[in-house]
Amino acid sequence: MNWMRYIAVALINAFGVVVGIILVPAPPTFAQSAPTDLDLEYHINDSGLQLQGFETDTRKNPNFETIEITPKSLAELYQLRERIQAELKKISNPPDINSNLEAWEYQLQLKQYETLVKANRQVETQIKFEETTLETWNQAIKIATEAATFGKQPETHTVKDWETAQQLWVQAIDTLRKIPRESFLSAKAIDKIVEYQGYLAIATYQRALAQQSQKEQPEKPQTISPISTANPQFPGFKLYGDTNRDGVVNEVDEQRPEQWSLSVGPLVLFNNDDDDRDGLPDWREKGVNGAEDEKDLAIVHFKVSQDYNGSELLMSVDEAARPYINLFQKTSTGWKAVDLSGTTPLEFSSDIILGVEAKQFANQNWSGLINLKATARKQGIIMATDTISMGVAPWIMSPNTAPVSEVHISDRGDNQAIVQEVKTIVEKTGANVKVTPGATLWMKGTQEIGYVQFPNTEGLKEYPVVLKGNRSTESDDYAQSLMNQNFGWFEVGKPRQLDVFNQWADWYNNLAVTPALPKYPLGRIYYGTADNVSLNPEVLEFLKAQKIQGDPVAIDTSWLMVRHVDEIINFIPSPSGEPLMLIASPGEGIKLLKDLEKQGYEGAAINRELSTQTTVRAALNNQLLMQHNQNLQKQKIDPLINQLKKEFNLRTDQIIEIPAIFSYSGYAWWPNLINCVYVNGELLVSNPKGPLIDGRDYTQEYFKRRVAVAGINVDFLEDDYYQELQGNIYSATNTTRLGNEQPFWQDISTP
Repeated sequence: MNWMRYIAVALINAFGVVVGIILVPAPPTFAQSAPTDLDLEYHINDSGLQLQGFETDTRKNPNFETIEITPKSLAELYQLRERIQAELKKISNPPDINSNLEAWEYQLQLKQYETLVKANRQVETQIKFEETTLETWNQAIKIATEAATFGKQPETHTVKDWETAQQLWVQAIDTLRKIPRESFLSAKAIDKIVEYQGYLAIATYQRALAQQSQKEQPEKPQTISPISTANPQFPGFKLYGDTNRDGVVNEVDEQRPEQWSLSVGPLVLFNNDDDDRDGLPDWREKGVNGAEDEKDLAIVHFKVSQDYNGSELLMSVDEAARPYINLFQKTSTGWKAVDLSGTTPLEFSSDIILGVEAKQFANQNWSGLINLKATARKQGIIMATDTISMGVAPWIMSPNTAPVSEVHISDRGDNQAIVQEVKTIVEKTGANVKVTPGATLWMKGTQEIGYVQFPNTEGLKEYPVVLKGNRSTESDDYAQSLMNQNFGWFEVGKPRQLDVFNQWADWYNNLAVTPALPKYPLGRIYYGTADNVSLNPEVLEFLKAQKIQGDPVAIDTSWLMVRHVDEIINFIPSPSGEPLMLIASPGEGIKLLKDLEKQGYEGAAINRELSTQTTVRAALNNQLLMQHNQNLQKQKIDPLINQLKKEFNLRTDQIIEIPAIFSYSGYAWWPNLINCVYVNGELLVSNPKGPLIDGRDYTQEYFKRRVAVAGINVDFLEDDYYQELQGNIYSATNTTRLGNEQPFWQDISTP
C-alpha cells in the first residue's frame, strides 16, 4: 500500500497559538517520509514562541512558514499561558486509539497535544523566572525608598545618618545587579543602577559636609551607655559572644539581649593573672600566651555571608573602652592582635573567631562596657555594620565567713610560736598556710584578696585576684608576689600623704564586706571614715563601679586610734545560713567588769602578762574611763547598731555585742575580740588575757557564750607579739577565700 503524503498547515492566532491544523496533499517531490516521521514542536526561547512542522529550516521548504510571538512582559506571559491552557482544554484528552483514524492522523493529533503541554510547561518556567526577578526588583525599590528619606531636609541629618544612606544606596544597587540579563526587567535595572549611583554620590557628598560641620563644633563630653544590639541590621553580617554565659559560643547565643547587664550578655575577663609566669600580668603581653591564656579570652564569633566577599572587614570599639581592651583574631598561624581603630582589616573568613581581654576592671573613668563594632567596607563605602555589647566581669570581695583555701602570714623571727599555732589550727581544716619570711608584718593592711568568675568551656572559671595596698609607710610588694597562673593582681590609686591621725586610713583593715544579706546576695561593702578622711577615694570609686556589692557603707571610726573599721564590727556564720554581726560594745565591757566585781573578783588581773596589765578594781575606779566608754556606747555604738540594722537589713537577734573597753586615745584596753578570723569552722581569736577564775579565763568564757549560737569552734591564740605592737592575729594574717559556688550573674537580678 502506498502512503498519501500531506502537509500540515498550522493556523496560528495573533498570540502565536495554534488554533487549528489542516492537511493538504503534498506534491510527490515533497512527500519523502512517512507520517510517523512527523516532528511537530512548540518552542519558548529568547526569540519568542514558535510552532515548527515537518521542516524547521524554511530555506529547504519555502512553502512552510513558522509564526513566532515574543512576550515582552510578565503580563504578556500570563496572557500567553491563558491561551495555551484554553487550547489544551479543547483537546484535553489524547486521541482515542480505537477511533477510525488513520495511523498518521492519530500520530499527528497526539503530537499536537504533547506540543501544547510542553509549551505550557515552558511558559510556566518563564513566568516563575520573571516573578523571582520581580521580587528582586521590588526589594531594590524598597531599599531605595528608605534611602531616599534621607534626602528630605538634608541639613538635619548627622554623619551617621548619611553613612546609613550610603549603605542603603549600595544595597539597592547591588540588589539590582542580581537581575539576570535574560529578564524583561534587565534594561530597566540598568537604568535604575545609573540613577541610584547618582544618589549614592549625593549621599557621599552630604556625609562629607556633615563631617566637616561636626569638626567645627566644640566637642561634648562623651558618655557611653548600653545600646540595643539585639537585632543585626544587615543579614549575613553578625557578631555574637557567650550570651547565655554557659562557656560555649554557639547558635543559641545568636539571640542577643536588648542590652548588656551584669546578669546577661557576654562577659570579658580582666586578664591580670600570669599564665606564663614571667612576672607580668597577661594583659601586658600584647599576645596570647598558650592554651591557658586562651581560656581567659572572651570568644566572639563573626559570621559573614558570601554577599560581602571582596569587602574589607574592620573592627573598632567605642572610644571609652578602647584604652582598656585587647582584641585578637584566631588565624591559621595563631592569635593575631587586631587594630581597634577600624583601619586595618581582618583576615577574611565566613566565620571569624575573635578573642577579647580587658586591661582593667570597671572604674571611675570607665563603666566596663564594651561596644565592639564590625564594619564591611567596599571601595570606600560602608556596606554593613554590626555591634555587640560586652562587659567586664567585676571584682568581688570575699567576706570573713567564706571558705578559706590559704592563710598568709609573715615569719619575722620573733613570731614563730604564733606562726606554728596558726599552722596547727588552719591545716587541720584543709586550708594551706603560706609563711613568707621577711614579708610585711601586717598582712591584712597590705592587700585585699577578692576573686573573679568567668564562664569557659570547662565550666565556671573562678580565681583569686589581689588588690595591692596603698600604704605610704609600708611596702606593699607582697601582693604582686602572689600573681601566678589563675591568681590575678592589680592596683588602684597611689599612696597618699595623710596627717598623723589618719595615716592608716588606706590600710585594708579599713575595708570589708558582709556575707550575703537580703537585697545583697554577694554582701555589702563597708569602710571607715573619720574627720572627712576615708579609705582612698579612688579605691571607693572603683568599688562603686563594680556595681555588685552595693554602694559602700561609711562607718564612723573617728573615735579609734588607728581608725580602722575592723576594730568595730565583724561577721561570723551561723547554722541557719544567716550571718551574725559582732560589734564592739563598751557597754558590755563595763558590764563584764561589774559582774566580776559583784562576784568578788575585783582584784583579778586583766591584760595578764601584757605591758598594760591592771585589775578589775583599778579599771572600775577610773571613773573618767568608765564615763568615756558609757559615752562611746551611747553616742557611737548604739547609733551605729541602728544604722547597720537599716543598711544591712539585720534583725536584733543577728547582732552580738562583744565586751570591749577603749582608752581615751581609742585603743582597745584588752585584746579586741572583734578582730577574729574565721577559717572553715574555726574562729581564730586573740587571747583576751582576762581574769582567771577557777583556772578559766573569764573573758574567754564570756565570749564563747556570746557566740555559741554560731556553732563554731573558738581558738584563742597567744598573739602577744602582735598585741605589744598594737596589732593582733587579724591584722597579722590575710586569707585567700573561695567565691560563691553559684555564678554571680545567677545571684543578682539588678542590671
